[in-house]
Amino acid sequence: MAPVTRVEGHSKLVLETNDDGIVEKGNYFSITPVRNFEKFLIGKPMEFAPLATSRICGICPITHACASAEAVEDSIGVEPPTDGMLLRELAAIANKMHSHPLHSILIFPDFGCGVGFDKNVYAEAMKRCQGMRKIAQNIIDVVGGEGLHAPDIVIGGMQHNISDLAKAKLQSSLRTYEQLTNEHSDFMMGLFKDSEYPSDMGLHDYNVFASDLTYGDRTAFPWDTFNEEQPNNWYSSLEVGLEANNTICLVGGEPVEVGPRARAATFKGFTERGAMAIQKARIRELGTLVHRAENILDELNTSGVTKVNVAGLGDNELGIGINEAARGANVHMARVKEGRIRYYNCLVPTTWNYPTISKALEGDHYKFAEVIVRAYDPCNSCATHMIVLDPEKAIIQNKMI
Repeated sequence: MAPVTRVEGHSKLVLETNDDGIVEKGNYFSITPVRNFEKFLIGKPMEFAPLATSRICGICPITHACASAEAVEDSIGVEPPTDGMLLRELAAIANKMHSHPLHSILIFPDFGCGVGFDKNVYAEAMKRCQGMRKIAQNIIDVVGGEGLHAPDIVIGGMQHNISDLAKAKLQSSLRTYEQLTNEHSDFMMGLFKDSEYPSDMGLHDYNVFASDLTYGDRTAFPWDTFNEEQPNNWYSSLEVGLEANNTICLVGGEPVEVGPRARAATFKGFTERGAMAIQKARIRELGTLVHRAENILDELNTSGVTKVNVAGLGDNELGIGINEAARGANVHMARVKEGRIRYYNCLVPTTWNYPTISKALEGDHYKFAEVIVRAYDPCNSCATHMIVLDPEKAIIQNKMI
């Protein structure tokens, strides 16, 4: 089944089914061409990292900028000021507040919302989602300096603070967002309740991984049990393994699930499992996000310092930054020496989820496969890596350049 529709980037499903159409072996992987972000950063000034990595994706640029800045800061041993971190967290939260309603739009057809649905109700739902996204995008614009590739997210903190007037306007817009969230939650939960999908659709027995409820915590990274596998060592089909453009992240030798359900299970005691549980957790998370955004603005000192000087620092220590993106734990790793990047690696949410999605497809009818995939809201462009066929001779798969 290719391509998978209504997801970001290009991906593919290869399913092995029995005579009844039940998936016995699921394979989900990226076929998005490699862009080489991690390679062309090598040798560049460290200040370039958040600017460049925010271009990895047009949906989640802020999470990449935040994770990138914090990976570099960890490498050079710098801690941004409190108000700088509050503003950075606010921008990252707004990115999720912008992304989640977009996912709702993408799954509307899966739940009968579209052709044949009450056109007035459908129009109102679309209008509500776009209203939420407009508010979130404005927050990123004001806090980050631009709505997409925010230039104010810099090594050492944030380039600028916001004014008292801007703070007041953002607080007002968050109150509107909260009202829209409540309406949207009621609407989406109604769609989920009325759906005919099996309640156990998309079950798997893997663990979850989340570092923080709303932002990110590098100390939660499972260093002792983590490893990253090449796809040809993981997928049972060699053909699939050579076609896949993503690596495989494992904890204790097993995949994990990252994302809104993982955060809810880790920090809020959420016990539901499966594809529908992910959808519910994502919608419920909107309330958590807007409340944290309101608290951040209450804490923020608009006269506070937001950035420290970082020129020329770095002794090639490995630094890590984790930001909880809309789709899960977004991990960036960097080594910086004398202000220049010597090593870079990204472990983005969908990289973590590829093998988990593959497993979640098994045991269900193939007609549910794309619905299960979309529950994870994959971001395939983010998850594309270079595949090395022979490390000693540095031979790569030519078709992927």
